[in-house]
Amino acid sequence: MAEIKQKTDSNNKLKAIILILLVLSMVIYLTYDIIMTNIFSSYYCKEEPNPKTFINKTIENPISIYWEDNVYPGFSKEDRELMIINYLNGKNLKTMALNGDDGKIYVYSANENDYEKIIQNSIEQKDIYKKYQEYAKFVMQNEKVYTKDTMPKTNYSVTFNEVKLPSLVSKFLYSDETKVIENSTNEVIGFNRRYMRFFYKLFPDVALGNIYYYPHAVCGERVAHLEYKVFDAYKWSDMHL
Repeated sequence: MAEIKQKTDSNNKLKAIILILLVLSMVIYLTYDIIMTNIFSSYYCKEEPNPKTFINKTIENPISIYWEDNVYPGFSKEDRELMIINYLNGKNLKTMALNGDDGKIYVYSANENDYEKIIQNSIEQKDIYKKYQEYAKFVMQNEKVYTKDTMPKTNYSVTFNEVKLPSLVSKFLYSDETKVIENSTNEVIGFNRRYMRFFYKLFPDVALGNIYYYPHAVCGERVAHLEYKVFDAYKWSDMHL
């Protein structure tokens, strides 16, 4: 009887050990990404560049700007229409260049008279946004298409690029950066780099529809409309979409 009881106790201990190991394995599996994300975040958030966001200079009349988005990448026709509405008023900004989602460079020009005629002096009672759409479509009728080598020079450039991280790190973090460059001096006058984490196994993005990464940055939160602040556009742009 004593021998049977000893075997039973041994079996119970073995089962308990197996159960503990299974629980530990499950906990490690579910929290491994959280642990690794926090380790890498702590390291990269302390690394240069610091600060992650800065504006060295503001420009009220940029006159001409080239936007280059290499993350999404490029501006679709709808995106280009929104950019015209947001920035191209023909006074503070007269020429806008945008890299398209087809690899081409689209250049739009406007003058203050067209802007005032369609937006400010329209005698028709229209929804305000429809006026801006009408203005954008008018500007887009005269779009010019170039390559990056043949496009006209602009006073400023705004670039948006992914920051390549080491293979292991990229399984847990994503990073991109925005630069506003004064082309005459090649000086970066506005900058933002952000680090984003992916959704955790314990907290999947069911409600948000499987988006690429968690919407709030680990550090270096992208400043909304960084270009607006650098170019002081809140003073001269009527629409902020």
